[in-house]
Amino acid sequence: MFLLASSGPEFPAGYVRFDRVQRSLPEPEMAHISGSVSLETLHLPGPDPPIAFVHGGLGSLWNPYPQLYQLREEQALLTYALAGNGRSSRRPEQSIEGHVGDLRALIEHYDLGRPIVHGHSYGTAIAIEYAKKHPCRGLVLHGGGDHDLTPAWEKPLMRTFMALRLYRVFPRNVLMRALARWAACHEETSGALIDDFLRSNPMARRRSAWETVTKAFWGYDGRRDIGRVEAPALVIHGPADRIVPMEVARETARRLPNGAFHSIERAGHAATAERPAEYNRLLRLFVEVARGKQSLATVFNTSR
Repeated sequence: MFLLASSGPEFPAGYVRFDRVQRSLPEPEMAHISGSVSLETLHLPGPDPPIAFVHGGLGSLWNPYPQLYQLREEQALLTYALAGNGRSSRRPEQSIEGHVGDLRALIEHYDLGRPIVHGHSYGTAIAIEYAKKHPCRGLVLHGGGDHDLTPAWEKPLMRTFMALRLYRVFPRNVLMRALARWAACHEETSGALIDDFLRSNPMARRRSAWETVTKAFWGYDGRRDIGRVEAPALVIHGPADRIVPMEVARETARRLPNGAFHSIERAGHAATAERPAEYNRLLRLFVEVARGKQSLATVFNTSR
């Protein structure tokens, strides 16, 4: 049964609260993909092409909950917690290559063939590197790009939290709420929406989740061989994003051989939740591109 979307001054058009989404979907399961790695995964079977969601640093498999709910009967969907995050096991080592290998093994585990790979924030690095090496129907990047994914304030903040193990004792969402308001969200995004989003993504207590960022993602630069990405690619960015600059996303779209850039107004680093109706409209259009029914240039005017 479809649940009514929340709307009004606190929530944007098309928004469905996280607890409703979570109740409407199956419990995530553990997918054993190698001798040392098991990943907490939510797989929703459906029509091709599948969409595989890759979250960012200190993220959650539930981050794309507005898309999981609205698209659950339209496409096959896959979302998972990166190794070392959520309930997923730790990796023997933290690296972009290792996470790309995990994603490939997970896609093979569920027999998803050539999916659309959707990366958010640091997850865009995994998505880009996956598309360089493995066939996919399309690539969607939000809140990220092929370089400069680490804001200047992040390293000293994370080093302090890790050195003092503050992630174990700090009030769970105080830091995340402050960062969301200051760096991630548009000024019109309500506190109620931020709090609801953080229910899907509470601050990680596991050190391995923080090490995913410091060991795998810091210093990422995928510009040198980004021309290897052959699939159509859509880069989506919110102008209010103060974590990854808009120009990084725009430049990434220009470098991709078959890329397009789209800005979602009144949104920041989490346009998936801040403007879900518009974001889902873009995803549906991109699915038609991936199916070969529309051209990227026609649908998105290749604003590069």
